[in-house]
Amino acid sequence: MRSIFFKLILSFSLTILLSGVISALVMFSFSRRSIESSRNDFLKQLYANITHSVVLMGQSAYMMQEYRGAKAFEWYISEIQSTMRTRIYLCIDDTVIPKDTTPDLNISKLAASVGASDQPTVKDTGKELIVVQRLFSPEGHSYVVVGLHQLRPPPRWGGGPGPEDGGPPPPNGRGPGFPPPPRPDDFASFFHLAPELHSLILLLIAGMVCFKLAKSFSTPLNRLRTISRQIAGGDLSARVGTCLDKSGNEISELARDFDYMAERTENLVNAQKRLLLDISHELRSPLARLNLALELAKKHFQAEFDINLGRIGKESDRLNDLIGQLLTMARSGGTAIDGTTPRVLLANLVLEVVEDVGFETRNLGKVVQIFNLEELTVRGSGEQLRQAIENIIRNGAYYTQPDSQVEVSLFSSAIGESGSRTAVLQVRDHGPGVPEDKLPHLVEPFFRVDEARDRNSGGTGLGLAIAHQVIQQHGGVLTFTNAPDQDGLIVEIHLPLFEKQSLGPDRLETET
Repeated sequence: MRSIFFKLILSFSLTILLSGVISALVMFSFSRRSIESSRNDFLKQLYANITHSVVLMGQSAYMMQEYRGAKAFEWYISEIQSTMRTRIYLCIDDTVIPKDTTPDLNISKLAASVGASDQPTVKDTGKELIVVQRLFSPEGHSYVVVGLHQLRPPPRWGGGPGPEDGGPPPPNGRGPGFPPPPRPDDFASFFHLAPELHSLILLLIAGMVCFKLAKSFSTPLNRLRTISRQIAGGDLSARVGTCLDKSGNEISELARDFDYMAERTENLVNAQKRLLLDISHELRSPLARLNLALELAKKHFQAEFDINLGRIGKESDRLNDLIGQLLTMARSGGTAIDGTTPRVLLANLVLEVVEDVGFETRNLGKVVQIFNLEELTVRGSGEQLRQAIENIIRNGAYYTQPDSQVEVSLFSSAIGESGSRTAVLQVRDHGPGVPEDKLPHLVEPFFRVDEARDRNSGGTGLGLAIAHQVIQQHGGVLTFTNAPDQDGLIVEIHLPLFEKQSLGPDRLETET
C-alpha cells in the first residue's frame, strides 16, 4: 500500500462506493416517502369514489326493488357483481335482500351499526372494501345500503388462483385477459436485467473510471521519479519534457519547475567544472615556468643539492600533483554509464594495482596481498575504475603499520530482497583507523583526519573524493568501517555486477 497508484485507486473506489450508498439511501428514503404519500392519497381518493359509487348503486337497487320488482332487482345486482366486482345488499325494515350468503359477515349487524348518521361507514378488510350508509327514499322511508367491493380482480384463467391471489402466472405471461408482454428495445432492456448484473456492470464501470483517474495521477509522478533518479545518478541533462504539459494542471507546473531546477543545477555544475578546469590549466603554466626557472637556478649557481631549492622543488611537485587530481576530479563526472558502456573485468584492474602498489611499498616492510579474487564483470570506464581502486589501495598502504599487510578481496554479494548481486572490492589496512564521527567525511574533498595525517604527510585530500565520485558515477557505493579493536580501516567498493564469469588466468583482461 505504499504505492500512490493503489492509494489513489482505493480512495476513488471507496469514495464512489460511499457516495453510491449514501445516494441510494437518500433516494430510497425520499422515494419511499413519496410512494407512501402517493399511495395514501390514491387510496383515499379511490375509497371515496368507491363509496360514492356504492351509494349510487344502492339507491338504484332500491328503486329497482320498489318500482320494477324482485327480478329486475336480482338482475341489476347480478350485473353489478359481475362487472363492478361489488355485491349490494339492502336492509329494509330489518330484512336483508338478497339473502345474506356471506359466511364471515353479518349484513344485519353491519346495517344496525350505522345508526341514524347520514355519513357512510367504510372498512377495509384487505380483500374487500365494506361501505355501509343509511339512506331515505323520496317517500321518507329509511333503508341501509351495504356494499362489498372486491379490491382484487377475480381469477382470469382456468378458474384457479391468479397472480393477484398468490397463484402462478400463465405460461409465457399469456392467457385470457392477459396481453402479450411488450418487447423492450435495446436501451430499455438494460433496466430489465437481474440486480446482480446491474451491480457487476456498475462495478466494472466504476473500476475503469477509478483506474483511469489513478493512472492519470501516478504516471506523471512516476515520470518525475525516473528523471530525478537519472539526475541523481549523474545525468544532469535528463528532463521531464513536455509530455506532462498538456493538462495544464498543478502536476504539469511541477514538471516545468522541476525541469527549470534541473537546468539551473546543470548550468551551475558545468560552470563549476569549467572554472575548476580553467584554474587548473592556468596554474599549470606558471608552475611549469617555475620548475624550469628552478632547474636553471640549480645549474647557474651549481646548487644541485641545496636544501632550500630542494624544498621548493618538492612543494612544486606536490602542487603539480594537486592540480592533476583537480583536473581528474573535474573530468570524472562527464561520462554517463548506460547499456552501451564497455564491460570491465575487475580482476585485471585489481591485479595491476596490487602489483604496482606492492612494488612501491616492499622496501617499507608493507605487503599488499590478495586474499580472494573472483572474476567479476561490470560496466564502466576501465581507466576511471583503475584510478579509484588505486587511490583506495594506496591509501591503505600508506597508513598501514610497517611489517603489516593490506588485505585485498574481490567477491560477489547479494543485496536486498530481490537477491541482485554486486561486485565487492574490500581493502583492509592495519593502520590507526578513523574516529567514527569522521568516517562520513572521508569522501569530502581536502578533508583530513588530524589523528592520522596532517599537512606534512604529503596527502592532498582528494584521493578518496575522486574514488567516491567515480564509484558513484558507476552506480556503486563506497563505505568505510573501522576494523575490530581499531586495528585498521576497512574500505569496500560495491558496484552493480554485469555478469559472473568462469575464466582462466589467461583471460583476466579488461574488455573494451
